Amino acid sequence: MAILKPLKLRSEKVAVKRSIAAENFVAEILVDTKVFHLDEPYSYLVPELFSDQISVGTLVKVPFGRSNTEGIVLRRYETQTTGGLKLIDSPISQIPAVTDFQIELFREVAARYGVPLWDVFHLAIPSFSKSGERQYQNSEEIKASSIKSIQSLQNDQSPLTREVVTLKQGANIRDEVGNLALRYPDQKILIIAPDEKTLRQLDGLGATSLSGSLNKSERYANYLKANFATNGLFIGLRSSIFVSFSVHDILVVIDETDENMYEKRTPGYNVRDIAFLRSKRQSVVFLSAVHSLEVERVVEAGWFVERSVGFYGKRVISETEESAHGIISEGLKLGSVLVVHANTGYVNSFTCNNCRNLAMCNCGGRLILARNGKATTCSLCAAKKESWVCGYCRNSLPRSVSKGVEKRAEDYGRSFPRTRVLSSTGQNPETEMPTENSLVVVTPGMEPQGEYAALLLMDGDQLFSRTGLRSDEQSELFWWSALTKLVNGGVVYVSLPTAHPITQSIVRNSFTKYHLERISQRASAFLPPIFRMAVVEGKPSETAHLFEYLSNLEGEVDLHILGPIDLPAGISRVVIKFDVNAHSQIVRKLYEYNRIRSLTGQIPLRVRVDPFDLI
Repeated sequence: MAILKPLKLRSEKVAVKRSIAAENFVAEILVDTKVFHLDEPYSYLVPELFSDQISVGTLVKVPFGRSNTEGIVLRRYETQTTGGLKLIDSPISQIPAVTDFQIELFREVAARYGVPLWDVFHLAIPSFSKSGERQYQNSEEIKASSIKSIQSLQNDQSPLTREVVTLKQGANIRDEVGNLALRYPDQKILIIAPDEKTLRQLDGLGATSLSGSLNKSERYANYLKANFATNGLFIGLRSSIFVSFSVHDILVVIDETDENMYEKRTPGYNVRDIAFLRSKRQSVVFLSAVHSLEVERVVEAGWFVERSVGFYGKRVISETEESAHGIISEGLKLGSVLVVHANTGYVNSFTCNNCRNLAMCNCGGRLILARNGKATTCSLCAAKKESWVCGYCRNSLPRSVSKGVEKRAEDYGRSFPRTRVLSSTGQNPETEMPTENSLVVVTPGMEPQGEYAALLLMDGDQLFSRTGLRSDEQSELFWWSALTKLVNGGVVYVSLPTAHPITQSIVRNSFTKYHLERISQRASAFLPPIFRMAVVEGKPSETAHLFEYLSNLEGEVDLHILGPIDLPAGISRVVIKFDVNAHSQIVRKLYEYNRIRSLTGQIPLRVRVDPFDLI
């Protein structure tokens, strides 16, 4: 016999009627709709209960559709018609997450890269943390009046600093940042670094870190501190470029040519371009051993002023003049020697010693040889084998073709048996060089801090023959950064012919002549920095339709379209090159095209404006 459960009366929740604010009772809110074409701000009524807590920049929870979502207040105002407007559910933050200045900057960035405004907010602001907000309140005791004073500073008409600082021999980033802090003691100085390694070099300067390695609470607390501070030193990675500023403050970008300065997620911005946007209203300093073509161009135009730091005393030897081993031997008598090789690992490609066929995996990828000379790993599919046998002649003796740093260090150790040989790579970095004279073998960018009596820049043909859009700039940065660690009067060996433009630039202590020549060459090929570039990817049918759409614009603007180009996995690509003066028009067209796709239920195409590379 079934047992009947007792009946329960159904309870109903009665909605509590909430009164709206007496003044500025409507808030314009940017809502996280997660839909490309629903990117316009929406108006909501401000409840009287939360009126004092809701201001420009406040994160709020709002009803949208059938659920609640996050939004950010852009402004408060009054209107005569409020019919159909919903009420804000509740504030999320007590302290505004952004300032008026940031909202204006985010709008510029969204227009610059052709993306919805929320995509910029999402990357620019660290994830909200209630404990981080309390941590900031307890340490700073920030008041609304002080926030307003920050906002008013942003309208100041003080003269701006626009400077390009080039590091030469003996100069280092830490000292230059310290000097800037001494030059501008009453200003807020924000340092944007490409990676954690560079941030660690700035330890001990008393800076507040905005690094992504901090926990969620610390990162959000430090973000608020940086946003509303009137002075002090702050250091962070690329997303820190969006911190709020006044004209009194200094933005410093370190190594703007580094690949890490390019965001891979939407909106795909790069730090240099955001710094250029900010230089209209804030002071900006680019600090690096070598600069991009874009920076070279603004220096040539007089928008920025260049200043060099360090000395020029060195002897340059090219590959045609003297052997590398002789330079190492002489250098070790005077101090430590730094050798920069292109490849990490042990042996990155090898052939059979008998038949000379290249060692390949079944998947078609090249095999990498382990230190024991037997085990292999495929560079493509990562398949591992304990021993290798040639697939052609069954011989098992390998012959090195491309050696990595570990193999090079081992070979140098045999050539200089009484010298300590140290290797430094991204996987096994060394930060400080030994006190005794040593031979230090590194991959680019992984040089231990210190001064070297001799420097050998190896694998030049390999580094400067890569086909990437920015590969030359990256290689120049690697080599010139290593040059800053050479002692005054030291010797540098360049593994390129004497007549090579890179060798000549090192002899002249400047890349300016070479860069200006490259800018001229790139202009004739419709490439950056004279031309802009947008890369759009989708299915072949989608890019074919886009190509037809763009072809109709060719008569209106200076436009060059490549593609559609078929790629693996059923993807197709269109590359669009256009004059910088047409940038806003073309990016707006791409944005509208994606918006129409979204409105019709299609997925927007992937758009990247001025990417680091096409691959």
